[in-house]
Amino acid sequence: MEISFLYPKFLLLLFLVPLFIFVYFFSIMYNKKKSMVFANFEAMKRFYDIEFFSKNFLALYLNLSVLVLIILSLSGMGLTFNAKTSSFAHVIAIDSSESMTATDISPNRFIAAKTEAKDFIELLPWGAEVGIIGFSGDASAYQELSTSKIKAKLAIDSIEIGEVSGTNIYNAILASTDLFGNRQMKSVILISDGQLNIREAPEVIRYINRNNLVINTIAVGTSEGGTMESFNAVSKVDEDFLKSLAFNSGGQFFRVNDYDGMRSSLEKIFLQTNKNVTIDLSIYLIIAAISLFTLLWILYNLRWKVVP
Repeated sequence: MEISFLYPKFLLLLFLVPLFIFVYFFSIMYNKKKSMVFANFEAMKRFYDIEFFSKNFLALYLNLSVLVLIILSLSGMGLTFNAKTSSFAHVIAIDSSESMTATDISPNRFIAAKTEAKDFIELLPWGAEVGIIGFSGDASAYQELSTSKIKAKLAIDSIEIGEVSGTNIYNAILASTDLFGNRQMKSVILISDGQLNIREAPEVIRYINRNNLVINTIAVGTSEGGTMESFNAVSKVDEDFLKSLAFNSGGQFFRVNDYDGMRSSLEKIFLQTNKNVTIDLSIYLIIAAISLFTLLWILYNLRWKVVP
């Protein structure tokens, strides 16, 4: 197990730590000298709003901790270790077309798709790379390949119903290929109602096979269909197309309304291997820094300036 840094130059900012310590103790000595001049300490306390002769080391430790956590986050701190993880890099492609507003699955297909995507991320072993794509008539990358589950979930939350009409699964596959780069083991988790209305199915399948992609498809919607929010029309899931994508690429097909069965099946697609895994700790460090800063703010505003 070892610590690595993506931007090690930011570690030079750690030299601010001894500077902060020096300024802290210098201020104590300075206040002490001022107090020798004025006999009325109580008046000085009210005038300067400071505690004379107090060494509030808790405040010092908290401030230094916030500083160090922010610097480590900026430096891209990561933890590398050998573990069992997914052989594949995964891109989750979520259909955000208008047909996904159909309410045959509560509360609607789109929200159910985002929920399933986040559940899928929870199933991923540590160190597995995952990227996020949202697509309607066009496709957009919301998250590059990363080992951070928190970032992936935040990216999923940011996907909205697309402004460009249509369901362009071909563009979603193209965008996924761009995220994969030169990786060899490539898996796309396509969550959609399967209503392809841009390009033809054979063209999509040919591209998938040329680029050695494994497409695992999750159908969101019922055979009976549901009414879309913006149009008084019934939208049905195209299960056959989603099955053909999975079958012709060596992937698997799932139905979202059979959650227990889908969860156990999804676990089977995670072919595992032993390799060095690097966990990006940046976002966790920022969260810790914000939490400590919030604690400091609360203590200050409650006037707990001297802790015994």
